[in-house]
Amino acid sequence: MEDTGQLLAHFFREHSGRMIASLARVFGIAQLDNILDAVQDTFETAVSHWRYHGMPADPPAWLLRVARNKLVNTIKRSARQVPLKDVHMAQVSTADGDPFFSIGDGTATDSQVQLLVACCHPALGERDRILITLHILCGFGVPELANALRMNNEAVKKALQRSKAALLRRNIQLDPQAAKRATRQSATVCTILYLMFNEGYKATRDEKGINTDLCYEAMRLAKLLCPIAPPSAEVNALLALMFFNAARFPARLMVYGDWIPLAEQDRTLWDRQLLAEGFHYLECAKQSDFAGKYYLEALIASLHCTAKYFEETDWGIILSLYRLLEDLEPSTLIQLNRLVAESYACGPFAVIAELEAITPDERPGTAFLLQMVKAHVYERIGSSEQANNAYSAALPLAQNPLDIKFIRKRMRAL
Repeated sequence: MEDTGQLLAHFFREHSGRMIASLARVFGIAQLDNILDAVQDTFETAVSHWRYHGMPADPPAWLLRVARNKLVNTIKRSARQVPLKDVHMAQVSTADGDPFFSIGDGTATDSQVQLLVACCHPALGERDRILITLHILCGFGVPELANALRMNNEAVKKALQRSKAALLRRNIQLDPQAAKRATRQSATVCTILYLMFNEGYKATRDEKGINTDLCYEAMRLAKLLCPIAPPSAEVNALLALMFFNAARFPARLMVYGDWIPLAEQDRTLWDRQLLAEGFHYLECAKQSDFAGKYYLEALIASLHCTAKYFEETDWGIILSLYRLLEDLEPSTLIQLNRLVAESYACGPFAVIAELEAITPDERPGTAFLLQMVKAHVYERIGSSEQANNAYSAALPLAQNPLDIKFIRKRMRAL
């Protein structure tokens, strides 16, 4: 039973966005709420059906067929109608492998790009575009969205309602020529994929800590963006950053599921093939004279990846890059990362005054990181009491179960 649940969780992360995109391509974005409900209901149905009847020969096709049938039944019961030809087509196209409803790579990619462009409609503000896309195509719930965009849960709920209403009100259509227009939205799409990868890199609520399915899906979609986005260092730099971070997955967790800090990771476990891919995309990014956020972050990640040991890390260059990044895009998050680099480049005492001057905000993610950085710095100068106080302040702000375990372990050690 547990294996079935884990497998379905994997299928949800990998295929729910593709299913939603395929159904939206057929029935239109006007049926978005019904589509989301049908897909969610399908996975709930699969939990019991697969446990007692076994897994179907083609699980993705089964999931899409059941979701389609549920959606058709909902439409028939609803006062809101779609054109009769669409309902008829949905009913008669029941054979497995029907390309009209396929979620194979080619068709799914086309559907996802169409829905991605629709969700990035200019009628929505930048933040709302990111929210609605992460929710619909990437399966983010309210806590994940709040964590990704540093918002509170109520603000996220209101923004989602507002964004859906705007899409429906304007009756936005999915367009087969959407890929050509995706070039105009490449900056927003990069932000969406960056946040999607970050959620997988350190999951908000997943007890496993890392959601590799979400990371690899973000990488797959980023690769799809390369041929249709304008020549830009940012797309390649984003891919480089993703590959560098994914390469370190095997060393980030202990066998029993505890976080392993960067300083303690066994670097021989880092995936050399993924690192090579990262350097390939970084080299591609260097062909442009433009150095944006992702390029600077990729350079920082590359310096960590080239250091044979933690002690060999070139913190001076990393600090310089974080200062450039902070000038480019000021935020408390980047400031805290810069202070960590500075604490290694110049010594931990050099950053304490600035750390203490930072005012915690109401966003749990930022406030949590602030306390964790304080605890780390105070530990390194041997101030156990202040480190313990910072860990105590971080504990109620932690959302991931592994963060809670890590904090309690550090407090016991102190």
